[in-house]
Amino acid sequence: MKKFLFQFSRIFVGVLFIISGLIKLNDPIGTAIKLEEYFEVFSLDFFSAFAYLIPASLYFAVILVVFEVVLGIALLINYRFKLSVNLLLALIVFFSFLTFYSAFFNKVTDCGCFGDALKLTPWQSFGKDMILLFFLIILYKNQKQAKSIFSSPI
Repeated sequence: MKKFLFQFSRIFVGVLFIISGLIKLNDPIGTAIKLEEYFEVFSLDFFSAFAYLIPASLYFAVILVVFEVVLGIALLINYRFKLSVNLLLALIVFFSFLTFYSAFFNKVTDCGCFGDALKLTPWQSFGKDMILLFFLIILYKNQKQAKSIFSSPI
């Protein structure tokens, strides 16, 4: 059962990040607009320097979605598993903070997690992040089970 849960977690998280990234990659300008919203809110609520990131939103959007897709693929093929899981954990903790803050204070009403393909309320998005965090913790705690397909020298 433990091995099944590990494999399910790996495939579920990997596929979800790939799908999310590819949907947003289809509309990088829409993703950039979402990032601009977050930067504006954070520049007003936390630190005014976030306003300086707004002009670079498109660059951040492209980097973010490519990062999601690459990490999702790396997770599926067990490539640099420990690094992939750690980076995905960092991403999901960051996204969880964003979505919780947006939901609790009603700041950004659509997270843009799946572009225009699937609209989630901030609380739904936070719930999705908590589910992903649960599965990522399973992967993190059981990293030794990951067998790389690249283990033999090529």
